[in-house]
Amino acid sequence: MTVKINDKAVSEAIGFILILGLVLTGIALVTLYGYPVLVKEQSSTDVKNMERAMIVIQNDMKSLCFKNVPYKESTLQVSGGTLEVIDADDYGGYINVSNGTALFQQDYSLGALTYRSDRGTEVITLENGAVMTRQEGAAGSAMLAEPRWFYDEPTKTFVVYIMNITTDEPMAKSGMATVRMKLNSSNTQAMPVSSGNKVTVRYVSGSSGDHSVAWENYLTALGMRKTALNEYEWNTANKPVGKLIIKEYEIKILGI
Repeated sequence: MTVKINDKAVSEAIGFILILGLVLTGIALVTLYGYPVLVKEQSSTDVKNMERAMIVIQNDMKSLCFKNVPYKESTLQVSGGTLEVIDADDYGGYINVSNGTALFQQDYSLGALTYRSDRGTEVITLENGAVMTRQEGAAGSAMLAEPRWFYDEPTKTFVVYIMNITTDEPMAKSGMATVRMKLNSSNTQAMPVSSGNKVTVRYVSGSSGDHSVAWENYLTALGMRKTALNEYEWNTANKPVGKLIIKEYEIKILGI
């Protein structure tokens, strides 16, 4: 007696197992290699958006200081990280300016707006009218948008702008944020610089991190010479300074 075995069901089961295995393998490969790439791309997009948003806020501050606009606000999306406002008294960072004599040498507190990425190590800081970026835990920094310091050669005048950020209470925000600010006060100091004296600037980093490299690159490109760690003097041999003008603005952040 001959017994016939029907193996059609076995073939279907094997085919199903093979297809399921291929699907699971594909999902595993996408998860292993594709997902980190997607997260990295999303983090990069968030950081680029915040760089642009910080430059918008920088322009708002310039409008307050230079165009007599009493109040400004900007709405932005804070994605993949946190935006923080740090009062000048809590920040710890300052810029010291001197006209080369014992009669004038003053520390100017700064304050800052800082964005820290949750998915990466990027930190973006708006400090004293400059937008800067750096990597958390790594040395070095770069300036994305410069402040407005300048040297006027016909009048031999060196103009320094100080933007002091203040707030009544600590602020931090993720998601949709509306940065509201106003100009609290402004002050202008003008002082002569005698022949032989040198305008000096010293930068001290605040709690948002070390941005000394960014400031060094900016100040040396402006025409200053580095004389010590984070200390610079105007190159009076090539471009003598006869007058130093310091314009100080206090910008109050009302809310975010």
